[in-house]
Amino acid sequence: MDWDGDGRDEILTASFVGIHLYGLGKDGKWTRRLLTPGDPAAWPNSGASDVTVGHLGKRRFLASIEPWHGNQVVVCRQQGRQWRRQVIDGTFVEGHTILTADLDGDQRDEIVAGYRGAGGSVFIYRDQDGDGNNWKRQALDEGGIAAAACDVADLNGDGRPDIACIGSATANLKWYENLGKHP
Repeated sequence: MDWDGDGRDEILTASFVGIHLYGLGKDGKWTRRLLTPGDPAAWPNSGASDVTVGHLGKRRFLASIEPWHGNQVVVCRQQGRQWRRQVIDGTFVEGHTILTADLDGDQRDEIVAGYRGAGGSVFIYRDQDGDGNNWKRQALDEGGIAAAACDVADLNGDGRPDIACIGSATANLKWYENLGKHP
């Protein structure tokens, strides 16, 4: 993604040591910058395993699964040069997928996150206050899919973003049709 608006793509990565931003400079050299260390626990219960970027209007936020294949859904919002970490859910078992998308056309991204461990499920988190301080969880599929990966696309051409997820231990692929109002 074009992180800094310079017309060139940068890369976000998640690892045991946190979330990093990589960029190719005009001199042809790569740089790496730590945005947030993720879960601060000692290794191997540290860092993050998945990261995505969302927007609340024009404000950007990071959403991640922490620690590596962990139990937490985390939102990080930038305050100055620092990123403030907020755990919005700590109930996952082997968290494995996270993405953001504006599912309801309100110019604020929702978070879609799932886990593949016991009770595998997928949830949608909606910002309740416009500032990213208060997230409400809604079950999309509770116990029916060991979510290994999800993606968002308008699968039926109706102008609304749908969600598709693949289950590892449940060996299934599910399409969750968005039946909400048209944008």
